[in-house]
Amino acid sequence: MSGTRVGKVPMGPMGFRLVPVMLAVTAVVLAGSACGGPVTAPRPPGSSAGTGECVGAQRVQCLLGSGSPVTAPAAAARPPARPPARPLASPAPWPERGILLQDARNATLAFASPVLDPAAGMFYALVPSTLTSQYAPWVLEAIDLRTGRVQRGDSYQGTSLALAAGSLWVYVDSGPGRPLALDQVSQETLAAIRSVPLPGSSDPAGVTAGPAGSVWAGAGRMLLRVSARTGAVLARAVLPAGLELTDLAAGPGGANVYAAAARLTKPYGAVVLEYSAATGALLARFDGATLEWSGGGAVLTAVPGGVWVWFRDGMGGQSGLLSAGPLSVISGFPVGSSPGDSPVTGSGTVYEWFSDSVSAYGGGALWVATPGLVACVNPVTGRVRAQEIEPAGQAPAFLAIAADRAARQVVAVVSTTNNTTGVMTVTLATLTPPWTCWG
Repeated sequence: MSGTRVGKVPMGPMGFRLVPVMLAVTAVVLAGSACGGPVTAPRPPGSSAGTGECVGAQRVQCLLGSGSPVTAPAAAARPPARPPARPLASPAPWPERGILLQDARNATLAFASPVLDPAAGMFYALVPSTLTSQYAPWVLEAIDLRTGRVQRGDSYQGTSLALAAGSLWVYVDSGPGRPLALDQVSQETLAAIRSVPLPGSSDPAGVTAGPAGSVWAGAGRMLLRVSARTGAVLARAVLPAGLELTDLAAGPGGANVYAAAARLTKPYGAVVLEYSAATGALLARFDGATLEWSGGGAVLTAVPGGVWVWFRDGMGGQSGLLSAGPLSVISGFPVGSSPGDSPVTGSGTVYEWFSDSVSAYGGGALWVATPGLVACVNPVTGRVRAQEIEPAGQAPAFLAIAADRAARQVVAVVSTTNNTTGVMTVTLATLTPPWTCWG
């Protein structure tokens, strides 16, 4: 299926003062280069935008080619950063640029499970086939990050999408009380390859890579290891009673897989489990630190020698790094009655976690993005290598993040809302972190 090219515009330091754009949901994709100009170098903090940039009330018309560029107001001065708990490699702003995909000012934004594959230069997401019914099927779409070409695939009754073992995987929910299925989808054609039945009807907990061309998937208390070549079930694991899966993550070495679960009975909270990636044998369990304050399980990002864990504990949240094997705390997870007051793990650090936060491992670093900062973290020690504090009042929501080591760049799916108009926009942002980030 042929597509259109997307325009690109420069972005300022991490305030994300972006031209509003949205993913291709219901409107057409913008064609051509934004305002006809090349991507320029990012401006230093506090400088003014140059003439020729699409900003203000005329920016949508400018992007569509029916308006004139205007001069932007001076950028707000960057507030002083909170004194870091640990030395940072570089306080300088990270150069950025936005990839324009769509403006849908009058449409409802809706998409699910954004998946980034920087090595292949692709972005995948499930988008609704219609905005008139919440029960309508979702359509798989792929966008080429280099050309802007949009490709549409099959429709699915489900909103959970993952990339593992060379395929896309979609959890299919046929309705209340009906069993789940895991559909394997070709990355190239976006067509379904096969469907694997899953036991139970609980919410799915994600898909992650397993050894020898397999994946681990699960729902409820059941974990299955599935062959990506044949769809055969190669191994099974059952969580201890009283737990329900919330997330899965494969150790980079391929030897273990981590599972996060919610306690269904007192004392409630979250539990982290470690299994053999080959056999599904239980290797370790952790439910200490502050996991008892979790409001519904936890989310995981596996790193060499451990796993990054985060959870919500109300309006905010906490995160920390656990070691493999004994699953002991390496860093994070504040203790005491006022974790927000801690200069090491409290407010303004990578360990202060909100729902609009994401993490990913790649290029020898753990990448953490929250509404307050973007940081690269040593995946072994949990120490921050470099971070960028975002200006006050300009804290975007990060929906996905991935590292491209070859290009020394990070790609993020970023959502912002105009406080005046209430318009929500989503941008594919390319960030260039300092060289000290890469392990």
